[in-house]
Amino acid sequence: MTSFSLTSLSIVENFRPARLLCGFFVAVCVSPVGANESLQWVETQVLAEWQKLGGEVADSEVSFPTLSVNYQFAPCDHEPMIQFVRHLQPGRNGVEIKCERPFWRQSLAVQLATYDDVVTVDSDVLRDRVIAAEQLRLTRMDTAGLHLGYFHSIDDVAGKLSKRSLRQGTPIVPDMLAMPDLVERGQPVTVRLDRPGLSIEIEGEALSDGHLGERIRVKNSRSGKTLFAEVIASGLVQVQ
Repeated sequence: MTSFSLTSLSIVENFRPARLLCGFFVAVCVSPVGANESLQWVETQVLAEWQKLGGEVADSEVSFPTLSVNYQFAPCDHEPMIQFVRHLQPGRNGVEIKCERPFWRQSLAVQLATYDDVVTVDSDVLRDRVIAAEQLRLTRMDTAGLHLGYFHSIDDVAGKLSKRSLRQGTPIVPDMLAMPDLVERGQPVTVRLDRPGLSIEIEGEALSDGHLGERIRVKNSRSGKTLFAEVIASGLVQVQ
């Protein structure tokens, strides 16, 4: 992973303006680039921009998927600019390097990887099964492709129901999970009425399935009346 220091940007401060808005491009003035400059120069500018946007530089890495590591820019004796085609974001980005004297322009594809600890499947999980903590692990990985979100904590996933079969190594995203039902239709349940100065429990019957926090219809076994109650535990509902 690339190390990064703000001292590497001291040369930028010698030029004004530090930032220019160019149509749909975000342009940053930088120091002259000589033939002996490597792609590390672009890497430094990309990481600096990422830091300005609130990104964690220590957990980020820049690569150039279409170029060799020894690629060199042409000489430039003026003030070249690096332009971001769109707001910098994890994944592939387009940048343009422009030199005024001698004039040249170079377009590059830049891959910005952002690493984090992600909850992944440590052993295969079958569909419609409750996921146990032992089936999960934290994996350090690039999150650029996890557009649907991911989890940082195993506790946020363990105990949830898998909506599909998952293979070992799969990162868990919210869309893969559902809350397991704690109450099934037709099941006898305890109906709790808990109010200030009054706490009673009666026997009832669930008229629909329900997961934790869900409101379902239940029938009072004695009176036969139907009411709504919140599922608070397995076989236990509470009237609000």
